[in-house]
Amino acid sequence: MSNEVAAVEVDGISQSTRSTTLRKYVLQMAIVCLAYVVAGKLGQATTNIRSSNLGPVWPAYGIALAAILKYGYRVWPGVMAGAFLVAFFSPVPHITALGQAAGATLAAMTGAFLLHHFVDFRLSLSRLSDALGLIVFGALGSALLSASIGVAVLYATHVHAYTGLGAAWLIYWLGDATGVLLVTPLALTFRDFLKLGRGRITEIVLLLLFLTTTCLVVFSGLPRIPDKLDVMAFAVLLFVIWAAVHFGIGGATLTVLLTATIATLATAFGSGPFAQDTPFKNAVFLDLFFAVLSISGMTLAAVIAERDKLVGEHVAMEIRVRSEEAVRESEEKLRLLLDSTAEGIYGIDLEHRCTFCNPSCLRTLGYERIDEVLGKNMHDLLHHTRADGTLFPIEECRVHRVARTGEGVHAEDELMWRANGTGFPVEYWSYPQRKGHEVVGAVVAFSDITERKLAEAALASVSGKLIEAQEQERSRIGRELHDDIGQRLALLAIEVQQLHNDPVILPGIRSSMGELQKQISEIAADIQSLSHELHSAKLQYLGIAAAMRGFCREFGQQQKVEVDFQAHDLPGRLSADTSLCFFRVLQESLHNAVKHSGVRHFEVRLWGTSEEIHLTVRDSGEGFDRESAKTSPGLGLISMEERLKLVKGTLLIDSQLKRGTTIHACVTVSSGSDSMRAAG
Repeated sequence: MSNEVAAVEVDGISQSTRSTTLRKYVLQMAIVCLAYVVAGKLGQATTNIRSSNLGPVWPAYGIALAAILKYGYRVWPGVMAGAFLVAFFSPVPHITALGQAAGATLAAMTGAFLLHHFVDFRLSLSRLSDALGLIVFGALGSALLSASIGVAVLYATHVHAYTGLGAAWLIYWLGDATGVLLVTPLALTFRDFLKLGRGRITEIVLLLLFLTTTCLVVFSGLPRIPDKLDVMAFAVLLFVIWAAVHFGIGGATLTVLLTATIATLATAFGSGPFAQDTPFKNAVFLDLFFAVLSISGMTLAAVIAERDKLVGEHVAMEIRVRSEEAVRESEEKLRLLLDSTAEGIYGIDLEHRCTFCNPSCLRTLGYERIDEVLGKNMHDLLHHTRADGTLFPIEECRVHRVARTGEGVHAEDELMWRANGTGFPVEYWSYPQRKGHEVVGAVVAFSDITERKLAEAALASVSGKLIEAQEQERSRIGRELHDDIGQRLALLAIEVQQLHNDPVILPGIRSSMGELQKQISEIAADIQSLSHELHSAKLQYLGIAAAMRGFCREFGQQQKVEVDFQAHDLPGRLSADTSLCFFRVLQESLHNAVKHSGVRHFEVRLWGTSEEIHLTVRDSGEGFDRESAKTSPGLGLISMEERLKLVKGTLLIDSQLKRGTTIHACVTVSSGSDSMRAAG
């Protein structure tokens, strides 16, 4: 059933196409027939320089040849009908009209055949061979056949009306040939005039006005100077040359057609240099004059068109050669650049296949020949496994994402794998490769950062050891302050108190000893506070939240500032390293804030999520420029960053001048930590 429906649809489409083609064919024949009739009637307009229906110029034959050339042999019925109608309404028998129509149609088809098979004729008339072929085969050659058949039919059916077979044949032949020369090129190139710009239209209008004026002077009824005026008829050749140079064959033919129209009308009314002899001679001279103008204009225009084409092709060839040389030079420079760069560079298509790679890429990956890499899936070849040994799916690969999203990426936390199966850490940049607006692949530039990673690890180890040594020294000093100096100050305070209470001491000395006891107590309190900063026992025994709350309270009392501390959603336990890191960041942040912010109120927030612990210290003070702060001699920010690196944490600083500062420390909670929550 579906096949039948499809067949019906196809048949419907075919019928519609055939109907459209038929309408187009009928329209073409109607246009050809009408154009032939109009041109034929114009050719019959000059009654006093023609014999019966034989005129000096027969534009209808030019229409016939143009129609066959443009629409093909299938429009011959339109040509036949037009020719018959023109002859039918002339003073000749119907059989004569039919014979002349058949002769014109056959001659036009013969001329088209000769042009197509001997000249490879092009309708644009852009070559000298096209123009010469139209002159020889289209005009002079095919007109021989049309004149021979036409005159033979006339003498066979209407012989009593004519005398002089040779004269009739010559007029017939010249009329048809001139009709081709004057009409066919214009009919074939008429569309070129529709493409003219405003300036070109103005030029051709002026050209035609000047030509018309000249023709009226040359072919008018003004008093003649025979010898000079006959030569002046060729003054119009200058306008034909003008048109040929600026407007091609169509322009040249248009000027000749205008000249022919004015000259023919003037001659018909007995004016001009071609109205001074018998009608036969006038017609012959007119035809020869028109032929000279037309052939001159057509050949000149064709030579110029062909020259321009050759010049254009030469320029195009030169541009192409220069472009190819520039491309080769650019490719050579790019190749030298790729070969000399230390980074490995390779390109991939949308299927992740390698499209190119430089020598550094081969050396780094351990391959000897480029064919070991080209065309291979680069993810499977060198990017297939993570650092922990698990497979790295291509869907999760950032290089693969570049080709999908068209956005570049930078990474320094992945491995690539050599040909021998060993992996190495890399830093790479990947950017999309585009053709126009379409992403066709990606380019990857990478470096082996093994040495850098080792140096960073060594530096981190040194930093860790320095911080560990610093903490040990802090603990030692803190304990000594608390256990030794603090205790000795306490004993000293007790002894002073005992002396103060001794009745033997004079009242003035007792007052001074009270002041001394007060100072000793303040020094002991400061020593205790310093001891807690250097080594907090609360951090070890009570946890991070209690230690921070106690420090904020003591710090506020000591510095005479207000510290608003809040904590929530903390894990039940934190590692000693993480707790100590957060505690030191809090200390450094508050000391910096009191020293530089210029305000007396600070906010401290400590909270946790399922995966991270966060600490923020915020003030609304003066703020600072972070880059400038990094170049300062202080070590506060650097110390905080290094401490957080040791516990795989991050430090973010948001500070704006006159708008305050926020210190944000974040550490990822290890998978083995206690998941219980405590408010702190």
